Amino acid sequence: MSGTVLLFGKLKDAFGAASIPLPEGAATAAVLRAKLAEANPDLADMLRSKSIRIAVNQTLVADESAARISPTDEIALLPPLSGG
Repeated sequence: MSGTVLLFGKLKDAFGAASIPLPEGAATAAVLRAKLAEANPDLADMLRSKSIRIAVNQTLVADESAARISPTDEIALLPPLSGG
């Protein structure tokens, strides 16, 4: 079973999609971030930025190297929010 990664804001615009496939072997949030940056070199700086937060099952990840993910999880990449 392959999972998906939900995209919001400038990431949705940059990828041209609301979601992308979960990279094979992305077992932690840190590995997910690294694999996405490697697979998308033109977006690597944005993807590596700590201002881009990762949420797993609607909870922001604090320690990406310890946060386990699986294809059944709801995974989202969230850019900084701005409001008015």
